[in-house]
Amino acid sequence: MTESIRVGDLPKELTEGVVRELSAFSIGFARVVETANRPRVDLLGSGTLVTAGRKQAILTAHHVVQVLPRVGRLGLLLWSSDHPTTVDCAGLGFLEIARGVDDSVGPDLGAVVLSAPIASAIAAQKSFYNLDNRRDGVLNRPPQDNEGFWIANGFIDERTTEHRGEGIVSKRFFNLSAAGGAERQPDVDQFDYYQYPVSIEGREYSPRSFGGMSGGGLWQIPLAREGNGSVVSRTPLFSGLVFYQVPTTSSECGVRCHGRRSIYEIAYEAIRGAL
Repeated sequence: MTESIRVGDLPKELTEGVVRELSAFSIGFARVVETANRPRVDLLGSGTLVTAGRKQAILTAHHVVQVLPRVGRLGLLLWSSDHPTTVDCAGLGFLEIARGVDDSVGPDLGAVVLSAPIASAIAAQKSFYNLDNRRDGVLNRPPQDNEGFWIANGFIDERTTEHRGEGIVSKRFFNLSAAGGAERQPDVDQFDYYQYPVSIEGREYSPRSFGGMSGGGLWQIPLAREGNGSVVSRTPLFSGLVFYQVPTTSSECGVRCHGRRSIYEIAYEAIRGAL
């Protein structure tokens, strides 16, 4: 029997627990420029920590990979901290997996492959989503799109805030988890896609610009009802990657995302085969 539940009617503790779980895999990219008083940090995009074969990487959008520094140090937004984490670019491999001629269509896939020491240091604070463990099920026995609810996760530059005091400027970066439902879009060549719309009711609270969220993850959250009647979430399924903001009109608003096959076939093989 199928049961319909509004996302807004789900227990607050359920959605908050899912958001905490997803935050372990979510990461932000930043440009860090040293200044006399304090480093200047600028958001460059979002990503999801994954394992593919024996490789550990940050899956993101191709256009995000293009703007990342290739020499010096790359800033990573891991957890709340007064001092940004930076890693040596010499220990990173930059994969420009696929990029189409029309940004609104795609494809737009990239990844940053991590050396073992960098991956180990990140793993002390975060978690890597193992694509191998879920690959067969996702590609051959995927859940229906209407099972449970969905979350798009990533950093929103519009909500970055600056704090000034005693000659020091500090920034706080905002990681957004937007709950709703995904709409499957037509495949283009070997790539699959979803659109993640913002409802008319939600536009009052949603960002005007989703800049910074590119490369962030799209997750399906299965639900179940326990014998005592309570609703619980099952293991979140990494199911997509945000790469483009749909222009906001009177009838449309949201982001375009890659789907499961783009991740578990195309991106997976590129990361696993990286040198």
